[in-house]
Amino acid sequence: MMSLNPNKYPEDNPFSVKQNNTTYKLCYTSARSHNKTRYKIPDDYLIQTSWGRGKSKHIIECEIKYELDGPIFIVRFQEDSQQYILESKESPSDAANKYLWKKNPNNPHARISGVHVFCLNILDIEKERERKHRSSSFRPFNTLSESMRTKRSRAFSVQLDKAFKNEVPNFFNSVDRPVLQEIRFCVQDKDY
Repeated sequence: MMSLNPNKYPEDNPFSVKQNNTTYKLCYTSARSHNKTRYKIPDDYLIQTSWGRGKSKHIIECEIKYELDGPIFIVRFQEDSQQYILESKESPSDAANKYLWKKNPNNPHARISGVHVFCLNILDIEKERERKHRSSSFRPFNTLSESMRTKRSRAFSVQLDKAFKNEVPNFFNSVDRPVLQEIRFCVQDKDY
């Protein structure tokens, strides 16, 4: 699947969901608007939606941005090597229908659901989002194998050493040459 704006999709975050012959490639970027109001759909919500085959294949990029007066629904697509950007402050359906009318100006009565195009109704998306959020938390130390405990402790020690080296210039002169000689800590009554 081609992205219209590859810089907007972080390599480590996007995921895809396929439902009813439509593929959604989703990326979340931030969770609040510029005026600190929280919304169910995050600011800079970005999704790539594709459906159809052959000449009737559609690939569009949908984005929701929040401004002080409310959301802006954006649809981007390419046609004949030209990129189009369509916006609506009314609704995702209005933006999606503008896309449909741009693609097929001979059919002004055609309609498409913005909820589906912007993928705002899919429970799989919310489940995947929650799964990704949960996967970033660590398992309790006592449930790890001995090798994983050692790896985690070693990684923690390496991070402490880096932090020490980064903080040294804030507290010592360069001629002092402070050296971190030992890192010791205890996790669940086990010394490291």
